[in-house]
Amino acid sequence: MLFDSSDIAPWEAVIAQYPEALQHHSANKKDDSLLALDEWYQTTLPSLLCTRNPKYINAKELQQLMSWKLKRGKFRPNFKLAASNADPDVKRISQEAFKLVSSDLRASITKMSELKGVGPATASAILCAGEPSKVPFMADETMDSVPGLGAIAYTIPYYIKFATKVIEKAAQLKAKRSTTVNSPHLVEKALWTDYMLSKYGIKRTALGSTSTSKASTTSSSSSKATKAGKVETHADQKKDSKEKPTGRENKRKAPSKESTDKEPAQSGKRARTAEGTAASRSTRSTRSRP
Repeated sequence: MLFDSSDIAPWEAVIAQYPEALQHHSANKKDDSLLALDEWYQTTLPSLLCTRNPKYINAKELQQLMSWKLKRGKFRPNFKLAASNADPDVKRISQEAFKLVSSDLRASITKMSELKGVGPATASAILCAGEPSKVPFMADETMDSVPGLGAIAYTIPYYIKFATKVIEKAAQLKAKRSTTVNSPHLVEKALWTDYMLSKYGIKRTALGSTSTSKASTTSSSSSKATKAGKVETHADQKKDSKEKPTGRENKRKAPSKESTDKEPAQSGKRARTAEGTAASRSTRSTRSRP
């Protein structure tokens, strides 16, 4: 399970596949509008909220956020109820909720849930868009991916239990200097991606960062080159040993000067001995004649 890992490599590898997982999910739902809505929620809305001081959302943004949430997750018939909120009420309540985030997450979720059709999950989605470093979004797939929570319950106590674990994991990964999974929102986003990769059987990338993979490849290539060099050198040494005679072979093939000088003398000696033997035989032959 991804949540049990304290290594940043698998987390960063998984979240890098978020666009791919989202495309598969969109295709499965046969709704291309999810891609545009997700871009709005992940990028446009957070940037917009950061320009407001104090932060708040309006009624139109609430309706669009509800569309994103229901299309990305499981459909629930509360869209019309959420759309019935008056714009002044949405601005006022959301503004009060955002002010409480830093000091009391439970109170912040409780305040945002005062809006009609907005429960803990939708409240967390609104707050997460404005405070991703403090608030994780309560998605069904993400809650399924966090161990020790028990049966899913759409209540504030259950959300706080879930959020506490996700916030702790984010702090752990941030301490290890993760650059892509270092906030509660990014942790829950990675968990959602991991869930979808398994659901749709999407091939996972190597568990490691790009820099680690490149370093590993370089090291592997260097090691292979070193081994090849050793093999080649060993082969060359064998070849040289076959081509070049050893010291003993040199002695056999190239006799010393002393032995060369002795050979004529020994040949002369053998010749004189042969002559003497022949003369002796000749004398005996002469004496034996009548």
